[in-house]
Amino acid sequence: MIVARAILGLCIGAFWVFGAGAAISLVRSEARGSAIAIVSGGIFVATVVALPVAALIGNLTTWRVAFVIASGISVAAFVVQLVALPCLGTGVRVLPRTLLTIVKLPVPRVGLLAASAIFFANFAAYTYLNPLLEQRAGLTGEQVTLVLLGFGVAGGVTNFTAGRTVRHHLRATMFGAGALVCTGAFLITLADGERIVTILLVLVWGAGFGAVPVAAQTWMAQTMPETAEGGLALFVSALQGSLAAGSAVGGILYNTYSPAGALVTATISAGLGSAMVSGRTGAVDRGPRRLSPS
Repeated sequence: MIVARAILGLCIGAFWVFGAGAAISLVRSEARGSAIAIVSGGIFVATVVALPVAALIGNLTTWRVAFVIASGISVAAFVVQLVALPCLGTGVRVLPRTLLTIVKLPVPRVGLLAASAIFFANFAAYTYLNPLLEQRAGLTGEQVTLVLLGFGVAGGVTNFTAGRTVRHHLRATMFGAGALVCTGAFLITLADGERIVTILLVLVWGAGFGAVPVAAQTWMAQTMPETAEGGLALFVSALQGSLAAGSAVGGILYNTYSPAGALVTATISAGLGSAMVSGRTGAVDRGPRRLSPS
């Protein structure tokens, strides 16, 4: 099972890189944001739908049946790609020094750090929304499932909306996404279990996080147009690292300080992510350009 999960992780990471890279290579530069939004939105919606469906299948049959169905869907997706997508060629070769160059460039580096901070924030506290909603807001398991589904739906809406706003307001989109996550996490801490308020704040949080993948990937593709593949590869690696680190730190804080510790950490991290892009990075809104290392 561990080996299977490791292989699955490799495949998911590779798809995040090549999926977005293939999407932006199929469209004009001004449509890159929309292309990335379609890919990210599809992943977001599929994730939201797949979790309850898989749980239902597992309850009605066994978990093995759910895995078999998932494998069948994967094969079908592979066949559709072979038939429907044109040959994209070999792409740009990504060398180790290319990744180091990306880190040295100020504007791509800011976007990468900001997105990593917001991802860290989300996964430091998101897992603990479930016990918080049950214990403090007094929701049942079924009600919690619906609220978390709403989190995903809100994120799906802003995911597609961000596909349009990043065309001319990329910095503002990234800033707003982090600000919503920060605000949602902070006010949930203060809501003290007030049911309606807490549910609304969870939706605000979900809306903020849903825009992050589109904004972050567009940031990398737009500020590194000649090495988009390298930028997206580094993006995925950094965000996966932030996901793992956020989950680990959030778990420690939850065990030590209850959900409040994880929520405060998420507030600070998301706030820092927004603050990073609030400075002199407005150049990202003027379209792709060549950047030189600072």
